[in-house]
Amino acid sequence: MGFGPARRKKKSTRAAPLDQVFGDEFEILGVLGEDDVGYFRSLGSTDDARLQAYVDQQLAPSNIDDSALMARLAAWPASFSTLNQPLGTVFAQRSCQSDYDTRMRPLREVEKAAFTRAVHSRRQLFELTVDFWHNHFNIYAELSARISASWHSWDRDVIRAHAFGNFYQMLLASARHVAMLHYLDNYRSSIAFNENYAREVIELHTLGAEHYHGLGQPLGVPALAANPYTGLGDAELDDPNIGGGLAISDPTRQIAAFYVDNDVYEAARTLTGWRYDNANTTNACGTGAFHADTNHHAPGQKSVLGRGVLTHRSDLPAEDDGRITLKMLAYHPATARHVARKLCQRLIADEPPESVVEAAAATFLQYRLASNQIAHTLRTILLSPEFKDPALWGKKTKRPFEAVVSAMRATGCNHTFRQDDSTNPSSDTTSSFLSEYNGAGQPLFRWRSPDGYPDTRSFWQGSNTMVRLWRTIDWLTDRDAATASMRVLPIIDLTLANLQGDPTARQVVEFWLEWIMGFAPDGGWTGPPGTAIASAPTALGEAALRFFTQIYPGEPSDRTIWPADDMPIARSALEVNSGGYDWNTRLRGLVALILWSPNFLQR
Repeated sequence: MGFGPARRKKKSTRAAPLDQVFGDEFEILGVLGEDDVGYFRSLGSTDDARLQAYVDQQLAPSNIDDSALMARLAAWPASFSTLNQPLGTVFAQRSCQSDYDTRMRPLREVEKAAFTRAVHSRRQLFELTVDFWHNHFNIYAELSARISASWHSWDRDVIRAHAFGNFYQMLLASARHVAMLHYLDNYRSSIAFNENYAREVIELHTLGAEHYHGLGQPLGVPALAANPYTGLGDAELDDPNIGGGLAISDPTRQIAAFYVDNDVYEAARTLTGWRYDNANTTNACGTGAFHADTNHHAPGQKSVLGRGVLTHRSDLPAEDDGRITLKMLAYHPATARHVARKLCQRLIADEPPESVVEAAAATFLQYRLASNQIAHTLRTILLSPEFKDPALWGKKTKRPFEAVVSAMRATGCNHTFRQDDSTNPSSDTTSSFLSEYNGAGQPLFRWRSPDGYPDTRSFWQGSNTMVRLWRTIDWLTDRDAATASMRVLPIIDLTLANLQGDPTARQVVEFWLEWIMGFAPDGGWTGPPGTAIASAPTALGEAALRFFTQIYPGEPSDRTIWPADDMPIARSALEVNSGGYDWNTRLRGLVALILWSPNFLQR
């Protein structure tokens, strides 16, 4: 339901990082200083009650106090300068400038804001859903200055504005936005139509490729048992003049259950003439605002999903013609199944059970006119028996974005990744971080094809992806340095704040395994004091303890593996980073090892 629990229970005993400008360092999330795990446990007496309460809270994000995140973004106004500016203002200033950095600035700010929000927002389900819709309506944001200069608006006005809202309204907003118009070339579509956007909006955004019926003739496509548009009370669908004498919603009208190429061509014709303002009399860049150009709209009647029978009369205005098509696509049962399956795949398993897909599709269809249609659908999935089925646990793997963000949340990250991270480029923490992260294969908003980043574990378990992901996590743990300005993860802070006195190696390992994983199995991760390393009750506990106490190459050869329990570690040894293989280095390496483990990287 989010990017993993944030663990920020205790205050630091060391100086706060330089970018810490508000509140107690770790007492940010939850109630009365508790972290996410403790907060969830406070919501009821049973897990079912807690889950329902948590889901209902997360689906009402405006009721969740996210002021700490807002303050974090506001603390760096120069780094997030475009996020709240109107599309027209930023587009006019940046979209046709020769300077590359000027054109790219909105995209880069949204990229940094995405990390900041995912790591620090309490509205975790919302942020996860935003990430989902960015992939569902995927755009390669670096393709053009027209796209990068409008990215703040795409993220804010299309994705975030509708993430829990109404699917048709989001589909319409996406189709009218300069970023989508430019990416899939619909701004070029004229009387001689361009089918690029129409094909993708049907194949990817709405009905889905699984409902493609090939090259067949429209009359040969099976019809739905009943007209899905009947009884919706939509003025356009109920108007007999729109459909040339027979309303699109008329119960006698047959609507195709699948689509064929002719439906793509007809839909493309209805969407001709859709443009954005690319220039005006006062500014050569234009404003990026949507408009429909009748002079470039394909004339004549059209049939979309009508099995060859007229659905759009010949003289409809350009904007109306395309809007009616999008409405028919959004309200179609095939769209409900396609979107529901993708949501279930995102939240449950690569191959989710048909039972939960059908339940989610039914909810999606039932609430297709509701302003919170998507929220209803998410609730059906998250409170379903399938979501809680132990047999389906661990059927997903974290993609790089999830893995890195969940690692930062689990280790109490308090850094703000931002555009202007340093006045000295050689020590720019964010640029250094992104150069590592992007190598793992999921640079945000940069998947070139319109299908979005894959959401199956097989794609993300290749050796190159895994090694580059491990290197990114290693980079994060290495930045827990003695110099506050370079610290990203407060690993030493959390250790000293939660363990009293001089802890043993077993105590340190037990603490970090429970802290990161959020629970302790029966018997603990490493077993009670005195348990031999090889006899630890869990494989992860044994590996972590063996790693933490091993002899490194070049260390004194007369020393055996350090006993796990009878050798307390001086707190000062944990605190000081003296390089080499000291306890400070070992501790940060231990945390990296846990974050690399399959236990942590599966969802």
